[in-house]
Amino acid sequence: MPPKKGGTVGGGKKKGHDTNQVSHDHDTQEERLQAVVLSDSYQTRFRPLTLERPRCLLSLCNMPLLEYTFEFLALAGVSEVIVVSCVHAAEIQEYIANSRWSSSSSPFTIETILSPESMSVGDAMRDLDGKGLITSDFLLVSGDIVCNVPFDKVLAEHRQRRAKDSNAIMTMVLREANPLHRTRSRAESAIFVLDEATNQCLHYQDVKSRKRMKNIKLEPEIFTKSTDLVIRNDFIDCHIDICSPDVPALFTENFDYNHIRKDFVHGILTSDLLGKTIFAHIVTDHYAARVRSLQTYDAVSKDVISRWTYPITPDSNLLADQTFRYQRGHIYKEEDVVLARSCKIESRSVIGARTIVDDGSVVSSSVIGRRCKIGKNVTITSAYIWDNVSIEDNVVVESAIIGDGAILKDGCHVMPGAIVSYNVVVGKGIVVSGDKRLTKTSGEEDTIDRTDVDVVGPDGDGFEYEEESELEEDDDYEEIVNSSGLVYSTASMNVSDSSLSNESEDERLPRKVRRRRFSTASSTTAISEDSDDESFLREAQSSVERAISENHDIDIAALELGTLRMAKNAQFHEVRAATIAALMDRITQLSVGGAARQAVETVLNRWAKLFKRQVFDLYDQVDLIQLVQRECARNPQGSSILVHALSNLYNQDILDEEAILKWWQAELSRKEDAEMIKVVEFVQKFIDWLTTADEESEEEDDSE
Repeated sequence: MPPKKGGTVGGGKKKGHDTNQVSHDHDTQEERLQAVVLSDSYQTRFRPLTLERPRCLLSLCNMPLLEYTFEFLALAGVSEVIVVSCVHAAEIQEYIANSRWSSSSSPFTIETILSPESMSVGDAMRDLDGKGLITSDFLLVSGDIVCNVPFDKVLAEHRQRRAKDSNAIMTMVLREANPLHRTRSRAESAIFVLDEATNQCLHYQDVKSRKRMKNIKLEPEIFTKSTDLVIRNDFIDCHIDICSPDVPALFTENFDYNHIRKDFVHGILTSDLLGKTIFAHIVTDHYAARVRSLQTYDAVSKDVISRWTYPITPDSNLLADQTFRYQRGHIYKEEDVVLARSCKIESRSVIGARTIVDDGSVVSSSVIGRRCKIGKNVTITSAYIWDNVSIEDNVVVESAIIGDGAILKDGCHVMPGAIVSYNVVVGKGIVVSGDKRLTKTSGEEDTIDRTDVDVVGPDGDGFEYEEESELEEDDDYEEIVNSSGLVYSTASMNVSDSSLSNESEDERLPRKVRRRRFSTASSTTAISEDSDDESFLREAQSSVERAISENHDIDIAALELGTLRMAKNAQFHEVRAATIAALMDRITQLSVGGAARQAVETVLNRWAKLFKRQVFDLYDQVDLIQLVQRECARNPQGSSILVHALSNLYNQDILDEEAILKWWQAELSRKEDAEMIKVVEFVQKFIDWLTTADEESEEEDDSE
């Protein structure tokens, strides 16, 4: 990137430029942080939507994905941003030029680089190296990142390593998550072998979800580099990397490097000649994800709505003309929304400005864009309706994406998983099955009307998009189709709603995804036994009880639990179980005499924040409720304690309405374990309040 005026050596007077000034300028050069944003994903998973618009400008919760990426870079302290554009470059340039990031108040400068010949990350990096734009450590990200990780510590650790060893060329930011976390890509996974003490990555292996791995091959040399290794496959890899200026040059030297992980990282770690090292920074208590597939688009959207990404939420109104307001139940509405009195806007919904929803329509867990017209008796569930969409009467849309300007005519039904792209018209009464992707363009420049009346009806406009034959021949094509859709089949994962409640307590424990320690003490590879779960539960419960009795700071208590979990290789389920046991014991002590509500509030108002570092998704929330219920079953005042605990955890945004209702529906279907069932007798009133509070809130807003 061209230097700022007067900001580098040689920018002022050349004569008399003393060594102190040169040293100062050099330090400034080292301290600044550049960022490279790859606006193209070099994939086709979002087609046909990306035939007409770049992925980085697709709408997520009524804001382009690129805005989330820029917001993260601003929080990370980046001073210069280089946006590499391949497809739809002109549209990206125009958007950036008209955005707040190009104003004088922007925290960084932006330069857009056209790289029309780039077909991979490797091509883009080689192009950057050829232009000589990278002059310092830089942050490498895609244009589809949603992240609220404070970056000061990550960057400081990277620079400290670089100061000690110039061969430490990269730090990968990885987010720890359980195997079923919804933001983990089902199509792609990976195994990382790390040095436990330093988090140096010693081995990387790409894993395809449909291929069940029974073993992993490690080179013997790895065991000479570390005496204590951990094998991890519980990361969300959102491809946030801090790189040294050497990285682009290494891509240039190795023209077979195309992918950042399976080519570059794997190649560096297996090279005997380069001597370069790569490290990992593991995030456990903040949010980081990449919208790399339709499945993760759905997951990240839900996380933004549920405020896991705070402060990056719809009501932050990051765009200048946004006017979102937050309401109970994770409902966000902009100004000038017109809602008929008999329509229902249910929890986890986002409604854009100047949208109209008519009588009898129900919007649930969905995002509605701006200037949309929703007719009468329409049902929209877990769907994404973008701007200027017209939906006529009696239409049903389930778990689908409807692009800008589309029209759904009277009585049509869009099934879960379908995509209706820009300006497509679906005719009256037509059913769009979940495997259909409808479009008005194939990406080719032609003016032929290709409307398929069998697909969109005689009064429709559009046709079914078919993927290019070259991709279908790819070995991974079937996996990409099955694992990257908006609706992901969990048939092969042994997961169901019933599994959350109908199994015994022992069966309900998650299958172990253990980290294994390796030792070089013997000539054979030795794998330690799994840690004793009961021992961990006792120690962890004692740790929480000690924190309560000695009134420790929340951060210290959480750190002790985290350290113990890592030492014992325990899962977050066990951490939650131990925490709940300790807190419920304290509540029982304080509730002697019948003061259950006061006891719950006293304990949870102080200590429930521990769950912020133990609960990460819907499954974790349901598991937490079941653990509370199990403890309450042992208490004479269990029914009262349970309802007050649910209310308290809900008000503290630890439990979402969706998780509570999911647990409740499972409880209603149970017919065994009467002792567990009896503690829910008081909960019905809370559930009734939960499901009617949103409606009452709407009526109050209307009356105002």
